[in-house]
Amino acid sequence: MQRYQREYYWNAIVWPLLWPLLLLQAALIALCLVVGAMVWWMSPSHASWSTLLWLMIALLIGSSLNVGAFLMLVKARGRRNDIRFSQEITELERQSLSICATAACSQPEHTCAPPDASDEPHLPLQRLVGVNEMLAGLKRRINYSQVANAATKSTQHEHKQTLLDDLQHQQRQLKHLMAGRDRAREESRLKSGYLILLQRETDSLFKHLNAMAETEITDSCRQNIMDVRERLLDIRALLANLVQHTAEEGMVKGRDNLRVLVVDDGPVNLMLARQMLETQGLQVEGVSSGEQALERQQSAFFDLVFMDIFMPTLDGLETTRRWREYERAHSSSQSVLVALTANVDNAGRDACLTAGMDDLLAKPYQPETLLSMITHWFPGTLKPTLHA
Repeated sequence: MQRYQREYYWNAIVWPLLWPLLLLQAALIALCLVVGAMVWWMSPSHASWSTLLWLMIALLIGSSLNVGAFLMLVKARGRRNDIRFSQEITELERQSLSICATAACSQPEHTCAPPDASDEPHLPLQRLVGVNEMLAGLKRRINYSQVANAATKSTQHEHKQTLLDDLQHQQRQLKHLMAGRDRAREESRLKSGYLILLQRETDSLFKHLNAMAETEITDSCRQNIMDVRERLLDIRALLANLVQHTAEEGMVKGRDNLRVLVVDDGPVNLMLARQMLETQGLQVEGVSSGEQALERQQSAFFDLVFMDIFMPTLDGLETTRRWREYERAHSSSQSVLVALTANVDNAGRDACLTAGMDDLLAKPYQPETLLSMITHWFPGTLKPTLHA
């Protein structure tokens, strides 16, 4: 470092002034030699040591003037460089304070105040050290801010990921609950169907026993038939009670969980129908094609289906036929299918009923007509205050 300072001082201050003075000194010496030689040559008799002495004195005075001028120029040049260096340091301090002020505005918790005037150093190198310390502090604050921002982003990402995981877990639980509810409803419907079938068989057996008792048989056989009839009467009473209880339970569940599917390729009609039915507390889904309706049939049971007849690709009649085929193939409960059509004449009605429709609703329909259709097929389902 000291070697670099000496080289800088020599190259920047001394040498630019020294080489002109060396040339001037050489010219002065050459002039003295020329003058001495001319005096010696012109009048060698008058040349003496006094003449040489005066030439040496003149040379010494000239050299002294050159050295004095050199020192004054070096001092002036050094002072000028010091002033320029001080100005550069002042500009550097100003820029540093401006950067610190900007950082303080963006980060209020980290301030960067300038030093007091009484404590401010006067020497340029000390001032440069102060600026260096200020910039080092600013760098530390920037690094701290970057680390804090990275930690904040990491925390936000972890929190967001936790929320997404919780949401996915809740969605899976909801799917399991909905699947369990659908299975329970289907099992309840199957149980009701089995009980009704068993009741029919017992009624048929009871009629057959009555017919056998009226024929000519022995008293012992008649007594055995009467005993069987008595036991069968108890079984019939038990089955009738179970069937009635299951029907009432299914009606209550149907009122609470009636599911409706609206199939219409018109987005406006689909939206209005869904809004109207959802205001009645029903579980409503909407699809815009027959293909989507058949896909929904495979994943959930619908008590009531409003089917638009005129749809592209797969119309309402073909969709109804496939719907009924799926129900027969899987021995599932039948949904109530209501056709939405503008063709309500005898031919149109026969075509809909032949395809498997249960009823027809003329388009365009009014809200009261739609609600009346639901009340007709599912009495007591709608809110009494709105349907009184």
